[in-house]
Amino acid sequence: MSTTTKLADFAHRAFILGVFSATVYIGVGTVQLVNARIEKNKVLKATWDAEQFDELRRQTEQEMDRQRLEQQARRAQA
Repeated sequence: MSTTTKLADFAHRAFILGVFSATVYIGVGTVQLVNARIEKNKVLKATWDAEQFDELRRQTEQEMDRQRLEQQARRAQA
């Protein structure tokens, strides 16, 4: 094999390895971005669920207070 052929073969292998490495790098980056997005969505959903639970608890407490006041008013009238 001549020197030129060896250099061309080496350059070709280096190019293929570079393309493969870039593909893997991009793939890993994409997976990391997707995982980060999934985690963000989990946090947002948990936050939303907590806010909804707090709102439901607040409404329930208001309803119980209203019923208690109505009951006290009925007792006061009786």
